[in-house]
Amino acid sequence: MNTPRFATASLTVLMVITLAACADEMCVSFSGRHSGAILFQLHCASCHGDDARGNGPVAEFINVKVPDLTQISAAHGGQFPDEEVFRIIDGQAEIPAHGTRHMPVWGYEFFGQQGDDERAHGEATEKVKALVSYVRKLQRPAPD
Repeated sequence: MNTPRFATASLTVLMVITLAACADEMCVSFSGRHSGAILFQLHCASCHGDDARGNGPVAEFINVKVPDLTQISAAHGGQFPDEEVFRIIDGQAEIPAHGTRHMPVWGYEFFGQQGDDERAHGEATEKVKALVSYVRKLQRPAPD
């Protein structure tokens, strides 16, 4: 058996299977460098749940109800408020009625170890935009 050829063929098959599994546009966004679905799983699903309905494994330990992110449009007359959601994720929006902010300020957290420069700010902004786009795709009609 030709090992390099077998490895290449195996890698190709693995890539095709992975792409087929992610053919649904909600799985991975190829429009940018950051996948909203992956960012959501890494940073949001522990509280909001895999289905974004506020039922993540950490939700029971938070002293406020974790929002159902699938109902944002329904709560806003059928329109998804992109800018408002961006500001909430980024940490720019203050929600006084909620008291202390329980959700991390992702705009700051996404800077990571890069420092506070223009490139780092751009990267953080792109991640927040990817999350907003992903959450927009999760919207469901209001329950009857």
